[in-house]
Amino acid sequence: MSDPSWNNLNNREISRTRAHSEDIPAVVQELLNDLPDETQTILRVSDTFPFDSKDKKEAEENFLNNKNTDKLLQDSKNCYDYVFLRRLLKSSPLDSLYTSRKYNDVKSRPIVEVSHRSFEEEFLREPKKNERPCVKGDNCEGKFISTTDEGFVLREYLKPSQYKEFLQTNKLPSTPQMCLLCRRAAVTKLYVNYRADGDSTGALISDIRNYVQVTGEYCLDQCLLPTSHQHVGLYDPCVAHVRKHLIPKRINGIRYYKQVGYRYPDAGLKIDFL
Repeated sequence: MSDPSWNNLNNREISRTRAHSEDIPAVVQELLNDLPDETQTILRVSDTFPFDSKDKKEAEENFLNNKNTDKLLQDSKNCYDYVFLRRLLKSSPLDSLYTSRKYNDVKSRPIVEVSHRSFEEEFLREPKKNERPCVKGDNCEGKFISTTDEGFVLREYLKPSQYKEFLQTNKLPSTPQMCLLCRRAAVTKLYVNYRADGDSTGALISDIRNYVQVTGEYCLDQCLLPTSHQHVGLYDPCVAHVRKHLIPKRINGIRYYKQVGYRYPDAGLKIDFL
C-alpha cells in the first residue's frame, strides 16, 4: 500500500510549470548567468529576452505585402511593373521578311508612322480647351525638365493619322495617350536596357519614327538606331529623350518647350558613314 504523502508529492511535481532553464546543465547555466541577455542568441534563459521592435516588424510585413501585391495597369508608372510584359517583349522576333504571309496575319500589325519635327513641335505645349493632357498627369515628363523649375503637363500626342481624324471629326482616340516626351522617355528607357542587357525583342517599342540628316529634321547622332546584331524593337531612327535639350517658352500666353538642344542637320542629305 502506497504512502499518501508520497502520492501528493508526485502530483505537485507533475502539475508544477517547468522553468526555461531546467533543461540546461548547471555548468552551462552558470556560464550563461555571467553573460548579458542580449548576447544569449542560442539559448534563451530569460523571459525578458529582447525581441525586435514593433516598428521593425511592421516595416518588414509591409515590405513583404508590397512585394507580393500585383499592380494594376492604371497604378503602374513604367513598363517594367509587369513581369509578363517584360517577358513578352523579349520573345522571339517575327520573320518580318516572310513575303508569303497572308493578309489576315498582318492586317492587325502596328504601323510605324513618320513623325516630322515640325509636327512634333506642335505637341510640345500645354493643352487647349478641346485637347486632353498627357495621361500620366502629374507624372508627365514635362514636369521634370531639368532646365526649369516650373514644368507643366503637355498635351497628349496624336500620331499623324490620329491627328488627321481629329481635325476632320473633332474626336480624340477612345484611349487617352501619353505626351510626346513621355513616349520618348519610355522608348529610350527600353532601348537602353535592351542594349545594356544584350537582350532581343520581337516587339516594336515605338510606333513612330523620325527622319534624320534631312533639312528641317533631326541629326543622326541624337537618335536611337537599330542594330545589325540585336533586335531592339526599332527598325527606324527615333529621337532619344534628353531633358536638358528642352527649354520653356511662353507664346501668346501658352507655355511651350523648344527643342534647342536638338540640332538641325546641314542642308541636304549627309550621312558620314556612307
